[in-house]
Amino acid sequence: MREARAATRQHAKSSVEVEEVPTGTCPECDADVHVDLDADKGDIVDCEECGVNLELVGLDPVELDLVEEEALDDDDDEDDF
Repeated sequence: MREARAATRQHAKSSVEVEEVPTGTCPECDADVHVDLDADKGDIVDCEECGVNLELVGLDPVELDLVEEEALDDDDDEDDF
């Protein structure tokens, strides 16, 4: 009887799906960068290792690219006119 309960518990544990946090590789330092499960293309994430801003350019698999400094500074340029 104990063996049957143990087998049932083991089956229940193995059938529970655990969602893995998707990760990509930082193109600057090669660190693993965790991306939220609900992230979309175009979202900006930070590399915890080197601190660079990265754009999510692919979802399956996760692909990250460096955010150009100019793209971040565009808002500042509008105020200079």
